[in-house]
Amino acid sequence: MVRLFVPVNFSKTSLNAVNYAIKLGQKIPSTITLLSCSSPIKEATDTSSEAEIQKKLDDLRAEINSKLTSEQKQHINLITRLESGYPEDILVDISIKEEPDAIVMGTRSKGETIKELLGSVTSDVIKNAKVPVLAVPAESTVDVDRISNVLFVTDFSDSDYRSLHKLIRLITPFKTHIFAVHFKAGLPDVWDKKRLEAMRYYCKQTYRNYSIEFEFISGDDFINSIDEFTNEKAIDLIAMTRHKRNMISKILHPSITRKILFHTDIPLLVFHE
Repeated sequence: MVRLFVPVNFSKTSLNAVNYAIKLGQKIPSTITLLSCSSPIKEATDTSSEAEIQKKLDDLRAEINSKLTSEQKQHINLITRLESGYPEDILVDISIKEEPDAIVMGTRSKGETIKELLGSVTSDVIKNAKVPVLAVPAESTVDVDRISNVLFVTDFSDSDYRSLHKLIRLITPFKTHIFAVHFKAGLPDVWDKKRLEAMRYYCKQTYRNYSIEFEFISGDDFINSIDEFTNEKAIDLIAMTRHKRNMISKILHPSITRKILFHTDIPLLVFHE
């Protein structure tokens, strides 16, 4: 049974993430927790009480259950939860203490303003959570019968092997082809090629029943190269590991995860070291 947490503020964006999680649950036996957070500091314009928020959560659960078949209900255990606090803090705390399989969050489509990007709750949770986070753009949908093509961005680290294992566990019920891709600004060197072949050999021995293709992509700009690849291969999901870096590295090299999050309309699944 996979445990998913989905934060809900009843916006179109968050409700789309709920819909995405429910569709995943139709294929993967899941306990899905719809989580709402009430602000610990009430503003004068905020008239919603915790009782009202809880009622909206219960109504949402009832609405979802009314649309599920008896068979689908056997796969999905849908529960609600209300917490007091800021979602970026509560979700990180849950990721540490309860260790769900993933947090599914809505995010806005690409092209947002700098102010909106800097204030993104999804980005903050991805940065600090200890479990995988699936960021679902506002207009994204999922075919319950398949997730055809997944792009797994790798640098061949040990943590990428662990992330790949978690990824395969989540997508096992779907008919999926994985592209394990390493980006190089220039041509790959001998060491790069050896590491790619090592991962290819490992996957061939470990995941015999899965379709996994390995390759390099290159270009002057990482994001543009990713965009071209996702369009060419009709990618349905991007997966990657968020690596810890020291302060100097953070200053010199802005977060690749953050760049992808706000420059694509394809769902992004982020694992952590």
